Amino acid sequence: MRYRVVAVGKLKSAFYREACGHYLKRIAPLAACEMREVREGHGADAGATRLAEGAALLAKVEGLAVALDERGKAFDTHGLAHRVSALENRGVSQVTILVGGAEGHGPELRAAVAESWSLSPLTFPHDLARLVVIEQLYRIETLRAGHPYHRG
Repeated sequence: MRYRVVAVGKLKSAFYREACGHYLKRIAPLAACEMREVREGHGADAGATRLAEGAALLAKVEGLAVALDERGKAFDTHGLAHRVSALENRGVSQVTILVGGAEGHGPELRAAVAESWSLSPLTFPHDLARLVVIEQLYRIETLRAGHPYHRG
């Protein structure tokens, strides 16, 4: 599987840049994974901001589009590994995971994606959400490859 994580805004903290880079390096032998960023939207209101950010996110999609959203389907690690395997069995070779900005995803983006996944019912800062999703992609790929990284 090839992954693309597209997020609104830049990683502001060196800690998150280094941590994301760490997992991007670790996943490289198992699966292609890249991180892309789009500019934060500056609309007249929250709806306009979500619309602008959603259009920018969707423009970066390659393959199957998945939105990270609190209303999305929640998986445990094994379940996410099975979902990715099922997508591959259907012929999907690339997944783009979209991480919204401070205003979240708008209805236009949610309607345009194939799936929505939830990392947790908790709300995470966007930098942390990006790190968590990249770490989970690494974790599920080690699980799918039969490596001992996954504990649980």
